[in-house]
Amino acid sequence: MRAIAWKLSVGIAAVWASAPALANEEPVAADSAAPATGGQRYTPADFTRFAPRTALDMVEKVPGFAIVTGTNGGDRGLGQATQNVLINGERIANKSTDARSALQRIAAPQVAYIDIVDGASLNVPGLTGQVANVVLVAGVAAGGFRTTIRWQPEWRPRLENNWLNGEISTTGKVSDTQVTLSLKNEANRQGHWGPEQRFDGNGTLSFVRDEFASYYGDRPRLALALARTTPGGDKWNVNLGGQLQLIDQRVRGTSVQPGAGRVDENFRFTEDEFNYDIGGDYELGLGKGRLKLIGLYRFEHSPFVDTFIVDRTVGGRSGERFKQTADESESILRGEYGWRSAGGTDWQVALEGAYNILDVDAELAVLDPGGSFRPVLFGGERTKVEEKRAEASLTWGRALASNLTAQINLGAEYSELGSSGPGGLTRRFVRPKGKLALAWKVAPRTTINYQLQRRVDQLNFYDFASSVDVANGQGNDGNGLLVPPILNRTELEVVRDMGGWGNASIAAAYAYAQDLVDQIQLSPTTEGRGNLPPAHLYRISSKATLLLDRLGWKGARINSDLTWRRNRVRDPLTGAWRNQSRGQEYLVDVSLRHDIPGSQLAWGAGYFDERYSANLRLGAIEEDYTDGAFVTAFVEHKDVAGFTVKLSYRNLAGMKDAFDRTVFVARRDGPVAFSESRLRRFGQYFQLTLTGTI
Repeated sequence: MRAIAWKLSVGIAAVWASAPALANEEPVAADSAAPATGGQRYTPADFTRFAPRTALDMVEKVPGFAIVTGTNGGDRGLGQATQNVLINGERIANKSTDARSALQRIAAPQVAYIDIVDGASLNVPGLTGQVANVVLVAGVAAGGFRTTIRWQPEWRPRLENNWLNGEISTTGKVSDTQVTLSLKNEANRQGHWGPEQRFDGNGTLSFVRDEFASYYGDRPRLALALARTTPGGDKWNVNLGGQLQLIDQRVRGTSVQPGAGRVDENFRFTEDEFNYDIGGDYELGLGKGRLKLIGLYRFEHSPFVDTFIVDRTVGGRSGERFKQTADESESILRGEYGWRSAGGTDWQVALEGAYNILDVDAELAVLDPGGSFRPVLFGGERTKVEEKRAEASLTWGRALASNLTAQINLGAEYSELGSSGPGGLTRRFVRPKGKLALAWKVAPRTTINYQLQRRVDQLNFYDFASSVDVANGQGNDGNGLLVPPILNRTELEVVRDMGGWGNASIAAAYAYAQDLVDQIQLSPTTEGRGNLPPAHLYRISSKATLLLDRLGWKGARINSDLTWRRNRVRDPLTGAWRNQSRGQEYLVDVSLRHDIPGSQLAWGAGYFDERYSANLRLGAIEEDYTDGAFVTAFVEHKDVAGFTVKLSYRNLAGMKDAFDRTVFVARRDGPVAFSESRLRRFGQYFQLTLTGTI
């Protein structure tokens, strides 16, 4: 199947190359009125055959376009835009709401049109490549509230049924204020089962353990968003949100081991987290431009407990427990001032300040003969990380010619980073950064996007704190000497509008990376997260939509998303070149959808395969991967009492979860102590998706 997917991509590329580029040939399902930026415009009429319920349903059907949610939700600070979706020409500045969630809460009748434009042509710093600007109908909610509903239950073998996954949101106007209230629960009821084989250092089978694992979680979030535009043109938004995260993960295994008889192992991970955030922005006209002020405060309380207990018929009971309670907070103030000067040049000046805190209390305990856990010292009981960060940037953008636009961003970041954990100290960094982005329309249907970027990535504050993996008998010491990674990156993308055949793009990227974070030796006897020597990152990717109407298959389309990566780093133990730990190696995502003409029915199928490189510790090699591809099939009815109902049958090819681990006596350049191989199946299962508006 993997070979079929790559052949399909080659076939799409062949159609791309042969597609005529006639000025009078309009793309299928596209309005002839193009946006002013020279992209492509789609109106609600273009999506009629899909019977969309929400703006998300519409954007997902745009040929050759894939939503990128970006990283703002996980990174500290706001920075520039990273999500390739705008709403009414503005970025989604709420960190707790990604593009998919925001579009899911907009009912389809509220959408006036969708423009697909080149990011470099917009006065929104940070955007490159294809961007979807979703423009809403003015005053559409004035007549009352509109509610969108999504419910997605699952039924998996040997596991508890998942009835609680879904979202309900309502939006409308109260006086002149737009109000959106939403309740969303990301619920999962997952698990797998199968054998684990353990081998000694010579490769001889020691025993086989039968395992069963379940992973249950609920993440209910209640959010309120208020937005208003004053008669004078000032705009303000307020966002309030709170979320609980309840996780219960269990793994149990039973084996018969020589000299120990029956052995029962039980692992349990629980986390009861809550978090909340409050944010807002205010935009007003000032002088020749507009000033936007943004503020955000976020707090998260995350206590978790890892427990691993072994019961032996010979040797009794033993166990360990690792507890950690972490409090995180983030405070952000950002100001943006943009204006247009003579000649159509867009400018923006931005300043941002942030104060971030991580406070960790941890405890390692050992099970005593009486059945109680007794704390033991492990050297990482308390860690506190504080960061004061400031960022300034200047963005310049304009059309250099009728078919060429450019955007240049120059900036610098200052941070004061202090930690009180292992090896803790306070350090200060000043890092320049920036980006050059070009969009060149070389032909009526062909665009070349190019970007050159120096990016400063952020550190994971948890790498400053020590942790213990009680299930695998290993851990990480905290490292107070971590340095933020820097990526010097270039990317070239070619986008081809193939008219009635669809749309396709191919991109190639290279990055010279400095100070990537991976596993390193911290002392003769300890290891943890640390910085690597310079590395080389390569990526080739392609996204395409092939419309099959011209081949006689009316209403059918094939979407593909293909990626190949090689992240080459210097091994800190051997000095040899190798792949980055847990780096993506390839992704193949191909789907077929057929909307049957003259009916409310659609059906389709999907193929997904992804592989990551091994995780290399100093004393172990861990490979976490899937055995086989994930194949799905679905049937959909677009009007069941006003709802769209989609029933999916998932994992048709019987994909399994696999994990291989080789543990060495000391370091992985020495003799092997033991190895284990795990293969767990999770079977085929059903998923139902109901979406609608009332």
